[in-house]
Amino acid sequence: MSEAFFSFQPSSEEIEARIAGYPSWLEVDLDLLGWNLERIRERVGVEIVPCVKTNAYGHGLVPVVAYMMKRGVGRVLVAKLWEAMQIREAGLDCGVINMDPLFTAGQFEEVVAKGVTQTVYRMEVARGISEAAMKQGVETEVFVKVDTGLNRVGVRHEGAADLIEGVAGLPGVRVGGVFSTFTENRKTDALQLSRIRGLREELSSRGVEVPHWSMASSNAVFHFPDSFLTAVRPGLMLFGIYPEPEDRGVGVELRQVLSFRARLEHVKWVEEGESVTYSGRFVAPRRMRVGTVHAGYSDGWPRGLTRTGVVRVGGEVRPVLGTVSVNHHVVDVDGLEVDAGDVVELVSREGVNTVEAVSGLAGVMVYSFCVGLNPLLPRVYVEGGVPVALSEPRLVEG
Repeated sequence: MSEAFFSFQPSSEEIEARIAGYPSWLEVDLDLLGWNLERIRERVGVEIVPCVKTNAYGHGLVPVVAYMMKRGVGRVLVAKLWEAMQIREAGLDCGVINMDPLFTAGQFEEVVAKGVTQTVYRMEVARGISEAAMKQGVETEVFVKVDTGLNRVGVRHEGAADLIEGVAGLPGVRVGGVFSTFTENRKTDALQLSRIRGLREELSSRGVEVPHWSMASSNAVFHFPDSFLTAVRPGLMLFGIYPEPEDRGVGVELRQVLSFRARLEHVKWVEEGESVTYSGRFVAPRRMRVGTVHAGYSDGWPRGLTRTGVVRVGGEVRPVLGTVSVNHHVVDVDGLEVDAGDVVELVSREGVNTVEAVSGLAGVMVYSFCVGLNPLLPRVYVEGGVPVALSEPRLVEG
């Protein structure tokens, strides 16, 4: 079904024509996504269940999932029910594990009807799934979330065996997996892993066999090989971004998938002593050319880049001048042969303005930067150097 998604996309020529009218957009290189997926496979040697929550960390949920299905991914993990439904409405038939809580009978019925694997850690939720499955005459899969020490959500590890045994005995329900989340504290993580292994042994002694066990997300994929179990759940690292500086030293070579591009909306001269942008945060030290870029913090270009950000324009790295506003920021284009309509690369895949570098300049986490990218910002998906898919809020004539 992933091939069908790409076959219904506009042609490369049509996509290029639309890009010509974009004031700002993201480009997602699917080949690099595939590269990262293979590097993680080489490292872990077990099933990869990509975590694609929050619009695939800003990269675009449906196209990313469709591409990873082409690369052999059998199921993904989402944080919101609407994300699971978006995948299904796109015609993608991969497994989807939903971590969002359910509160109504309608939600239980929708999850079962759409073949979504629901996360459970309370018996009343498992019963709701069971009732919906019996009503529809099907068997449905659930995953059980166990709290091994993070103290966020999940059935406490001390009572997990009883809950899982009870859930496994419900009609219409199959326990397909058990997972937990590390604290990312080395001492505590080791204890958590021992707890999940003890739970597995306890269930086996009761005759309850659960096929899939997972503890490791990106941090553990980098640093805790003993925790890989039968499946890992990488997230941000799939997109070639190292969440922490120490992640670079473990031998996993990742390549950043995303670039953020925009156009100069206006280029003008300002005179020495004239201020530029709100609050006069930049005063021209000489007569100079400046360019207004039609992208601001509503698009995901952080306000923290005020007077600190850098971009690539006209083949050079140039500073952001003054204030980043809702829809605009101004850059130094003095001495460059550029004009309105020319492309500025706000985030590059290499160099001084990568996701990690820009996030550092803005004083935000790389996670915050990525999930802060406006979901309505057009996204162009490239494979083999050619645009193959498009995500935009509405179709616009080229």
